[in-house]
Amino acid sequence: MKLAKKLSIAATSVVLSVAAVSARPAEAASVVFKGQTGNAYNYGIQFDSINQGGVEFIKSNSSFSLSGLVGVFKATVDTPSYLAVDSIDPDYVSFKVLKDVSGGVGSLSSFLNFSIFSNSPAGLGGWDITRRNPFGKATSFEGDVTAPVPEPMTIGGSLLAIGFGTWMKRKKAESAQKA
Repeated sequence: MKLAKKLSIAATSVVLSVAAVSARPAEAASVVFKGQTGNAYNYGIQFDSINQGGVEFIKSNSSFSLSGLVGVFKATVDTPSYLAVDSIDPDYVSFKVLKDVSGGVGSLSSFLNFSIFSNSPAGLGGWDITRRNPFGKATSFEGDVTAPVPEPMTIGGSLLAIGFGTWMKRKKAESAQKA
């Protein structure tokens, strides 16, 4: 019973520590890595916070950039009427929003998908978004590109399975010594 209690306390501590370390303030949007196809690294913009009415807005003339990349030679956008490549370097790409875009919290805008082409792993890098409100005031947000992560229950279940397996191994070793 003592071991189970210690394992549950340890698992809870790990989960709470990870949550505290990864906490960040609310932002208008963030850049999300969607996957790789050959030398194309695909990204999207995810709405992170909510305004009145349950919708987040990114107005035209807003911009965003990715830095910390390696060997970038091309960047494309899925919807050129909404998004344009502003500048490109081997380690930096910036984009400009051409039309207003809106969406709910946690949703990815299909109008703000783009790809970066590199012969080297582009990596997740960092991003910077400058969002303009309807009055033209600019607000900047920055962070690291995110990628899909396992749910907390998956992590907790894995930790519990490891702890249980270790406990069973010890019990088996103890019973083998007694016999």
